[in-house]
Amino acid sequence: MVDSVPLPKSRLEALTDGIFSVTMTLLVLNLQLPPHVLDRDASVFHVLGGMLDRLDNYVISFVALCVFWLAHLRLLRRLREPDQPFVWLNLAFLLLTTFVPFLTSLVGENPTHPRAAILYGANLTAITAVEALMWRRMCLRLANETVEDAQALWRTVRKRYLIAIGVLLAAIVAALVEIRLGMSEGVAVYLYLFLLVVGAARPMFERPRHAVVDRKA
Repeated sequence: MVDSVPLPKSRLEALTDGIFSVTMTLLVLNLQLPPHVLDRDASVFHVLGGMLDRLDNYVISFVALCVFWLAHLRLLRRLREPDQPFVWLNLAFLLLTTFVPFLTSLVGENPTHPRAAILYGANLTAITAVEALMWRRMCLRLANETVEDAQALWRTVRKRYLIAIGVLLAAIVAALVEIRLGMSEGVAVYLYLFLLVVGAARPMFERPRHAVVDRKA
């Protein structure tokens, strides 16, 4: 029987960066102007104003991918070398991220249907859960020398991911309420944006209180 050996982290980083770059690029394909828009008598700015629903969906999804990529980057900085379970979790993580452009388009084409927001939120929740599992695997088995107390680091990370998943589930519940009330303008998607902005901004305002846990955090 062949013993399992650690897999090269550089290959995983290259694959992840490549898929994220393609996925982020595909998002912009949802922003399509009407044919011959520049030849019409109507103001171009009026046409652009009608695209605001798609534009905010594009920004939300782009920010979402940025937040996930940054968290993944911080994760790999603490990873020694990935084993096969970690690699498969990473591949599942990438699979779910590739659904983001499609679901962004679905929300853009169905802005008054909260079910689209539910599918979008369910995918974000799944991405968050899989990324949390990768953090758990790293903390408990694959942490490198930059992590002094892996158990404490995992407790901190687990709390943050549970809060994130809670907010995402709250957004899904909000979408269900919108369906029940027959609302024509959904607001659930903006709860996703709130979560993402908080997630992206929080590290910039945190004090290095976990220096004992992770000297190079």
